[in-house]
Amino acid sequence: MPSHTAFAAHAAEPAGAAAQYTSVAPALYRAALGAVNPDHYLAAFERLDSAGRVLPGWNLAAALCPPGWLLFRKLWRPAVLLLLGLALAAALLWAAQFWLALPLPILAGVAIAGLLMLCGGFGLFGDALMHADVQRRIARAVSAAPTMREAMATLQHEAASRRWLLSVAGLAVVLMLAAMAAWLGAGSQWISKPARGAVVAAAVFKPEPAQEPALAQAPEASAAVPSPTADAEERPAPQESMQETLLEQEQQPQASPAPAPEPAQEPRQAQRPAPAVERPAAPAVHRRLYINVGLFADPENARRADARLRQAGLPSAVEPLVRADGSRLQRVRVGPFNSAAQANVAAARVRALGLEAVAAAQ
Repeated sequence: MPSHTAFAAHAAEPAGAAAQYTSVAPALYRAALGAVNPDHYLAAFERLDSAGRVLPGWNLAAALCPPGWLLFRKLWRPAVLLLLGLALAAALLWAAQFWLALPLPILAGVAIAGLLMLCGGFGLFGDALMHADVQRRIARAVSAAPTMREAMATLQHEAASRRWLLSVAGLAVVLMLAAMAAWLGAGSQWISKPARGAVVAAAVFKPEPAQEPALAQAPEASAAVPSPTADAEERPAPQESMQETLLEQEQQPQASPAPAPEPAQEPRQAQRPAPAVERPAAPAVHRRLYINVGLFADPENARRADARLRQAGLPSAVEPLVRADGSRLQRVRVGPFNSAAQANVAAARVRALGLEAVAAAQ
C-alpha cells in the first residue's frame, strides 16, 4: 500500500521514515475505522489507494440505511446534507399534492424511485466517501500528534465503537415508533374529518318541508313518495329515462288535479275529510330531486369533486355511506331541486365538468 499523504507532516524524521509509514498505514486505517467491520473497508481502501481515484464498490450497510450509516460512521457533514435533502424532497412532494392535485399513487411512485436511487448511490460510493473521511482524520491526527502511537490513540478514540452502534440503533427504533404513531394519528383524523364535513354540508342544503300537515292527512299521497332506502341503494338508470321520469313527476300534479268542492255541498264538508286530502299535488311539491355525481372510496377524491362542483356554483354536498359489508363510501351529489327543469339544467352543468350525473329523488 502506498504511503499516505498525511505522513508528510513527519518528513523531518529519519530517512527510513517513508518505509515505516508505508508499513504503518494499515494500522492507521484500522485505528480510524474502529472495531466494527474493518476488514471490508481495508480491502476497499487498498483498491482505492492502488487506483488513485474514486471507484464504485458496494457497501450493504450504506445502501440499506444511508442516514443510520452516516451517523454510525460519524460522517456529520454528509448526514446533515442528506437530512436537508430529504426534508426538501418531502416539501416538494407535499406541494405537488396540494397545488397540482397529483394522485397519491404517482407521488408514492416518485418517492420510492427517489429512495431507490439514493440507496443505490450510497451503496456504490459509500466506501469512497468513507475513504476520503478516514484520510482527512488520519492527516489531522498525524499532524497534531508528536508520535504515531499518540496519533493512533486519537484515531481509536474518534472511531465508531459497538456501544455507539447500539446507541444509533436505539435512536432509529425510537424514531420509527414515533413516525408510526404520528402516521396512525394523522390517518384517523383524516378519515373522520370528511365525515363531519359531509354531515354539515348535508344539513346546510337540506330544505325544510313547507306543508308537513298536508302530507300527514294524505296517506295515499305519502305512500307515493319513495323511501330513502331505495335512494341509498344507488341503482343507476339511463339518463334519458330518468329525465323523462322527472318530467312526468313534475307534470303529474297539473294533469290530474281533483275538482274543487262545490259551494252547495258546504254542509256535508263536516262529515268528510278536508279537500286537501283529495289533492295528489302535495307529494310533487315536497319531492326533492338530486343529481348523484358518484360514490368515492377515497375521501380526498370526494372532496375534490365537491370543490369542483362548488366552484361551478352548484349546491354540492358530501354524505358518508356504510355498505352492508362495513366499508365506508363518500357520496357526492348536487341538490336538492324543486323541479325537474332545475335538475336537468344542473345535470347538464355537471356533465360539462366531466363528471357523472345520475338523477335521483327523495
